[in-house]
Amino acid sequence: MQISARPRPGKKAEPSRPFLWLQLGGKRNDEYLLTALKAIGFDAEYFEHTPVRADELRTRVTLLAKEESFRILESSELRKLMRDYRILAAIPADTPDLLRKAVHSDISTLICINQTSRQIAQHFAVANDYSSYVDPLLQMELVEVLRLNRGSLRDEKPFKITKNDEDNDALKLDHAKASMRLTASECRVLDSILKGKSNRKIAEDDFLSVSTVNNHVSQLTKKINANDRTHAIKRVIQLGWLRSG
Repeated sequence: MQISARPRPGKKAEPSRPFLWLQLGGKRNDEYLLTALKAIGFDAEYFEHTPVRADELRTRVTLLAKEESFRILESSELRKLMRDYRILAAIPADTPDLLRKAVHSDISTLICINQTSRQIAQHFAVANDYSSYVDPLLQMELVEVLRLNRGSLRDEKPFKITKNDEDNDALKLDHAKASMRLTASECRVLDSILKGKSNRKIAEDDFLSVSTVNNHVSQLTKKINANDRTHAIKRVIQLGWLRSG
């Protein structure tokens, strides 16, 4: 399986803190997920309630029960837990209110739960190495959440978020503005990133090598002062480079 939206090297996460996994929805069998995580080398354990001392845990991943996960998300306890844990939120697709809550809570690792346990575990394997990660299946919704959070845009009509690239109302890059700082090739790649495409998918669609796309991503993120692909989406919003239609 190809994992999309992989952050570029240079922003490695600190390996010392374990993950606190908030299971925010879905009907997934947690045993399957634990098995999938262990199969790729991660110690994981299921808890009905949040462990009191993170430093006493021997597991890399603490998977919380759904009820406890929602309680933590809504409580002031979450901020305290961030001192000891890296917080991961497993969220269903098409739940913008839940995604907005996670973003407002500064949860920087977001994985879509509408996948197989093996796919979720593979996304975690990537997220484990970096300080922030957003599943491509959640990227378009994240763009909308971040855009609506900007004070200067609060009164504007929201862009329509769609997975259909041919839809005239799809979220798109304003190439005229972006081209003031980026090359034409970098603009095309950035536009594809906004659509949630992986580097490999961009390469296939544009008849380029993956290494060429990787280079474009590296250059454009530097030019817009972004840490990684996910941060690049936020920077596009901050720079006002979005258009609809």
